[in-house]
Amino acid sequence: MVAALPQSTGRLEAAAGSSGDVASRYALLDAALKAPVLRRELFPTPVILESVELLRHRNAFLCRVRSPEGAEGMSAGHGSQNSRNWPVFRGLIERFRGKDARDLDALIPDTEGKGGGVPFNVQLATLEAAILDLLGNIAGQPIGLLLGEKIHHPRIGVYQGSRVGELRRLPPEEALVLVKQDLLESKARAVKMRAGGGGKLDGDTMPGRTEKLIRMAREMFGDKMTLMCDGNGNYSRDGAIRIGRLLEEYNYYWWEEMVPFGWYDELKQVNAALKINIASGESESHLSTFRWLLANDACDIVQPDQLYFGGMIRSMKVARMAAAVGKTISPHITQYGLGYLYMLHFVSAVPNACPWQEFDLFSTRDANGNSIPIESKTSPITSDDGIIPVPTGAGLGIRIDPGYVKTFKVVTEW
Repeated sequence: MVAALPQSTGRLEAAAGSSGDVASRYALLDAALKAPVLRRELFPTPVILESVELLRHRNAFLCRVRSPEGAEGMSAGHGSQNSRNWPVFRGLIERFRGKDARDLDALIPDTEGKGGGVPFNVQLATLEAAILDLLGNIAGQPIGLLLGEKIHHPRIGVYQGSRVGELRRLPPEEALVLVKQDLLESKARAVKMRAGGGGKLDGDTMPGRTEKLIRMAREMFGDKMTLMCDGNGNYSRDGAIRIGRLLEEYNYYWWEEMVPFGWYDELKQVNAALKINIASGESESHLSTFRWLLANDACDIVQPDQLYFGGMIRSMKVARMAAAVGKTISPHITQYGLGYLYMLHFVSAVPNACPWQEFDLFSTRDANGNSIPIESKTSPITSDDGIIPVPTGAGLGIRIDPGYVKTFKVVTEW
């Protein structure tokens, strides 16, 4: 079931065990990290990754994995898999090929130290999604049931996050008309605004734009619409607190990524000063950072991106840590490839998911700007008043058009 519409900006109610000093919170977080994620018991015999292939068509990529028995899994890559960083996939092929896919938890590289980072994580997540699709096809189960004991959210409430450029550049009167047009397609019952800009902290693209946008959005969409706001790192601590209080006045649900990336102490101070839920984490690439954010109560909602952060196994570990200290999760999704599809499967298995998840229309663009033609294995994937059903077919629950796949060639030169 989808959670009830939030009616205030009051902090999400903390779960049992969320209180205590930092040391106690670290103990809870570390305990949550120890449990395996993939349900290995679903696979009584080895699932050998006989082939691991990266397929390329100009700037777009697919990943295909196969078992000796002929089972197959496939995923779509991300736009950042370009000529500068996609060759690192060769190392992943060497790491995974010939291995038992049931050992996926252990095969996912550690995120400690200097390893990882978004360029590497995107490659890893693409491969992981293909492996999960393979395993789901073998087990006859959707990916959510490979990651959790049950499907907690068969239908996902989404928030609309489109019109980023327009919300930053145009006068609020013009930008909000475009947002309202997109709502005809998404039918979302929650919408995210954008704050700040202009090339400097606490600046704006035009005087008073953000303040006016915050007020006008509430007036246009009414009290029943859940509104969020993303600061995209445009504010100092004091500026973030000032805008946050305005958001509280107009009953916004969360205030997201308002201070520059890496300003963790300032983020913690903003959270301490405000009542509105603070959301953060879309650019993080290490488990250790989320561990610090949660132990130090720097945010209320964590937002790992399934691609930037390296896949669903890592993201599930973040969700479990968040649950251990009474926090929730609303993953960031990237606009290329099948990001919204990965989000649906992941969130379906997470008990402590937020009521609303990011959705930028049914976009399946590859890095060449072409739509990725997909077909659901079961019922169509549509939005019914802002609620999207999670695909119930095996694996990712979709088929990528074979004609589209044929335009790609296996990468053999690195």
